[in-house]
Amino acid sequence: MRLPALFQSFVALALLAAMAGCATPQYQTTVRLIPPADAQGRACVQDCEEKKTACQADCQARHQACVRAVEPQVEARYLEALKQYELDLRRYAAELHHYELQLHFGWMRSRPYYDFYWWDPWPYFPPPYPPPPMPTREGVRAQLVKANCQDDCGCLPAYDTCFVGCGGQRVSETVCIKNCPPAK
Repeated sequence: MRLPALFQSFVALALLAAMAGCATPQYQTTVRLIPPADAQGRACVQDCEEKKTACQADCQARHQACVRAVEPQVEARYLEALKQYELDLRRYAAELHHYELQLHFGWMRSRPYYDFYWWDPWPYFPPPYPPPPMPTREGVRAQLVKANCQDDCGCLPAYDTCFVGCGGQRVSETVCIKNCPPAK
């Protein structure tokens, strides 16, 4: 009876070791901007930076206005989410009760008699899935903002194009940072 448990733990350790050996390398890409050497190119790059700053400020202002416009909807959506949570919680409780009854009657049928010892030799089986998460106002607000408000206005790609147009260089480097293959 002890051998199967030992065998199971051996198989689990072997699988874990095999998976650890097969870790996928992770890479990170870095971008360097090399400014132009001449004074006219540097003045052009300065103009690009001013445009980028203005673009980012305008984008931030539009995003904040959108967040303010979404604010009145938060309370109504939060109340809807609470009602849905209550329904989900009731459904979860009913399914959990059914699951526990199946386990309980399964144990009773498997034992020759039902004993009331202070210890139970049968293991605990947790529910097959977690309970539904309770909604929060902040979570509802974040979902509304994500669905309705854009916070990336494309300022950086426009800046990169302007920078290269002024005579600068954009150099991308991809470097392995974790689980790197051996160097050849």
